Amino acid sequence: MKKFTRGAVAGAAGTTALNAVGYADMALRGRPASSVPARVAEQLARRVGGAVPGNDAARQNRLEGLGALAGIATGAGIGALVGQFQAAVGELGPLASPAVIGGAAMLVTDVTTAMLGVSDPRTWDAASWLSDIVPHLAFGAVVYAALPQSRATVSANVPSAAGSEESLADEAARGSAGPGQVAPAEPAPPARPAARASSVLEHAAVLGAATGMRSTVALAVLILRRSAGLPALLRHPAARRIAATADGAELVMDKLPRTPSRLDPPGLTGRLISANLAAAVLARSEHRGPIPSMLTASVAALAAAKICHDARAALARRLPDPVVAVAEDALAIGLAAIGSG
Repeated sequence: MKKFTRGAVAGAAGTTALNAVGYADMALRGRPASSVPARVAEQLARRVGGAVPGNDAARQNRLEGLGALAGIATGAGIGALVGQFQAAVGELGPLASPAVIGGAAMLVTDVTTAMLGVSDPRTWDAASWLSDIVPHLAFGAVVYAALPQSRATVSANVPSAAGSEESLADEAARGSAGPGQVAPAEPAPPARPAARASSVLEHAAVLGAATGMRSTVALAVLILRRSAGLPALLRHPAARRIAATADGAELVMDKLPRTPSRLDPPGLTGRLISANLAAAVLARSEHRGPIPSMLTASVAALAAAKICHDARAALARRLPDPVVAVAEDALAIGLAAIGSG
């Protein structure tokens, strides 16, 4: 319960930072306040069968208030969730942790607005994406800084005055040094590389990017390479044949003119599911918690789906689409191989 409370407080502090950055952007650029929170509140009220009372002005004011309250609740909720995994989040370091936390918050809000039909992130321009990314990074940074464990330093190597059972056992095993002799120094145990958690996130991002291009490729490569994180069922030879067949079928269907856009809700949903599965397998193989890797892969998959879709459309105006598609196939397979390695 203490972790939950601390996380919720950190999330509330992060929401304050997010709002402050948004207001600073309004002051600098002179842009109007976003109408998205109020519209989200309106759509949520409709979905639950309720109605916001009042005339036009009063109703709009209530919607804006409800939208702000929903934003605070979302920030506190995400902070509470992060609080449950604060030890794992702390291992990611001061650069990756804020990015993961902010990316998770951005993913929740953007997916919610898209599902409610309030806004379509696929149509946003660069300025809109920047206005979304920067405040959420501020949210992630403040949440990370507010969690006590994220600032904790490792003190396991500092011996206590009375010593420990382990140190006494080590001394007995080495034996006492004779008179006039100096006991040989015990070599320090090999430290776990500090970048290990970051490396897992980097591989998760690469797998997510590959999934954003081709939804089955990352998971298929993990199965074909018999990743240690796979459940026993997916290490069966039949699973490798099925994975290769499914990935080959997608590579063919991608070139067909009637294939739906990857940016349609079914396409994005499938990519998110596949990216999360691949990231979970990766995290399990490295004996890491799956949540940070899954969030990282999800953000990377959504970003790659949008960027590669637009890039392919632009290149197809100058080159035959099959040529561009095959180049994207090769890139997706290459990224999947790198991410699974």
